[in-house]
Amino acid sequence: MPVKRRKLDEATPTSTAQTPTARNEKPLSAIAAARLRAEAAAKVVAIQETTLEPLAAPSSPPAEVLVSEYEESEAEPEPVPTKRNLKLCNWQSNPRDIFVENESELSISLDKNTTIALIGHFDFRVSRGAININGANIGAVTKDGQKGRTYRACVPATQPILKIRGLDSKNYVQFASCREPTPFAILNPLYEDIWNTGSRGERRRTFGIITSSEDDPLERPLQPQTSPEDWLRAIEDCASGTSTTLVTGSSESGKSTFTRRLVNRYLTGMGRSKPAVPAVCFLDLDPMKPEYSPPGQICLTVVRELNLGPTFTRPVTPAQPSSEENEMVRSHAIPINLVNYRDYYRECIEDLYLAYRNLFSRDSALPLVVRAPTFLYTTQFPDLEQLLSRIRPQNIVHIGNTRVIEPPAAERLHSLQTISKKQRSTLFEITAQLPTLPPLRSAEEIRAMTMQSYFHLTSSPAASTPSWTASPLTTLKPWEFSYRSTPTHTQDIVGFLALTEPLPPSSLLHYLSGSVIHILQSSSAQIPTPYTTLPRTRRSQIPFFPASENLGVTPALDPRTTRVVCAALVRGFDVERGVVQVLVPEAMDEVMSGLKAERTVFAVGCVETPEWAYLEDAYAAQYEEEVGQRKVGSSAGLPVWVEREDVVEGMGYLNTVRRVRKFITGEKDRGDEGKGK
Repeated sequence: MPVKRRKLDEATPTSTAQTPTARNEKPLSAIAAARLRAEAAAKVVAIQETTLEPLAAPSSPPAEVLVSEYEESEAEPEPVPTKRNLKLCNWQSNPRDIFVENESELSISLDKNTTIALIGHFDFRVSRGAININGANIGAVTKDGQKGRTYRACVPATQPILKIRGLDSKNYVQFASCREPTPFAILNPLYEDIWNTGSRGERRRTFGIITSSEDDPLERPLQPQTSPEDWLRAIEDCASGTSTTLVTGSSESGKSTFTRRLVNRYLTGMGRSKPAVPAVCFLDLDPMKPEYSPPGQICLTVVRELNLGPTFTRPVTPAQPSSEENEMVRSHAIPINLVNYRDYYRECIEDLYLAYRNLFSRDSALPLVVRAPTFLYTTQFPDLEQLLSRIRPQNIVHIGNTRVIEPPAAERLHSLQTISKKQRSTLFEITAQLPTLPPLRSAEEIRAMTMQSYFHLTSSPAASTPSWTASPLTTLKPWEFSYRSTPTHTQDIVGFLALTEPLPPSSLLHYLSGSVIHILQSSSAQIPTPYTTLPRTRRSQIPFFPASENLGVTPALDPRTTRVVCAALVRGFDVERGVVQVLVPEAMDEVMSGLKAERTVFAVGCVETPEWAYLEDAYAAQYEEEVGQRKVGSSAGLPVWVEREDVVEGMGYLNTVRRVRKFITGEKDRGDEGKGK
């Protein structure tokens, strides 16, 4: 009898691509140039040396009293409307401070409070003294007595450029090249030109020194990661003991940056004043840009490793790691549109918090850091108030514009002040770190990069240095699941759960094809007995959870009895055999083998349409043409989702943004019809 859940021996390519779009460049206007010349003349400074780093604002107590002995404050750059040079560090290339410099390695000496900024990906270790990077204090001897431990950092142009600061009088640091974590430039232009481009003989190294934004050969909008005094004060106070800290605030204010620095500070301590903790619980409530999982999920993670790179360099966290690695405790799939699922979202938060309480009962030294998404602060503020009343954090960190505050924001801040007084919590009102320039990649593009990185993982997620494949997903062998019983197969799944706006069954086949789903294991009472008795679409016999007559949408499963196994991509349906084919990262093969048919549910509606997946083959073909491995102009094997540029230009649509789209229809001649059994 054939194996039920298995991989096909062959995979037929079905995805696609388009021509990479040129990056927008904004030249300096004449007015801005005149202003710069006037400022330069007044300050007797050449215009090429103008920077945006102002003098530090005066403060009543000295900075060394407010912050750790291992870190000093940095001024926050003022937002400006024009593109100008940004100072990224104060490093000066003095030959006496460079011990080794070749095509793969750089060894330097950093004086106290001297900062150096590197762009790219690299391994580093401290052989003398100590340094601070992204809130972490790293010395030559680690908290467990290890000497010369090696760490990996990934600093792409899509993120603020990290500064490495010397903490002792003399600090020796060695940097070495390492394998690129995201080798997808031939599959997606979003990955082009985000790492070290090579300048002044550094081209062969995977990292390079960058002291100011004008030093970048590609003129990318590089920005420094700054540390205002109020941020440092808040981090020191929050990390001074085992406590619960909730971070909230407006959009793009720096909530993610703050929580990364706070977690890193917990894990490395504060010099002689506060020892390091072995682990931190991180409750991430933002499904659009989670820190330790692919988009579409909220999760509770036990963090044991320093965070020195963006999410797309570590897009998944193992559920059963070693004692020194991060651990995914629980996660829940969250719909993109929460209008009809606010109660479900609150229930998921409660389940994750109870999971933390269970861990805390066994280890009372586990601090908790909660990152609240922007929508909880803006459109769903009552839910945030309810959350604060439930978890009663010792610290509430509000990040916003402390100089100009609008009436709605003032009301929310007043509510936070009232709650903190009532619960005897400490409220930190700190300055938002607003970007001074448009980012190199938008939030939507970063999500796409994270999803693509996740699906190309090949090594075990528990590996300290994960690996990826640069081949299109069409080269992967898909997994097969029987969604109906046949003479040779038993049904492998319960059915499909559409966490979306009301969706007619006649459109389900088209909606699911090419979509990202979350594979769930659930023992919820909503699963019928026997599990094969859900309603089905009339033509394809696809089982689906029906919509509630009262709600008008499909209810989500009880989060108390449901867990996320992994995310997957629906490759297609074989209707004749009653089989659905899904693509799963090779790194997740092990977790797929233990699925139980009577508990397996495929949830859809939590992730955006994966346009990047449809375009991989076309981008790969374009790359082959450019390097001469493919005949230019050849249309052989052109994916069905893509048309050639000359054909598209001849369609007659002017001033229209062309994107890959999936069209859903309920017409009888386009797919399933009827409302199921």
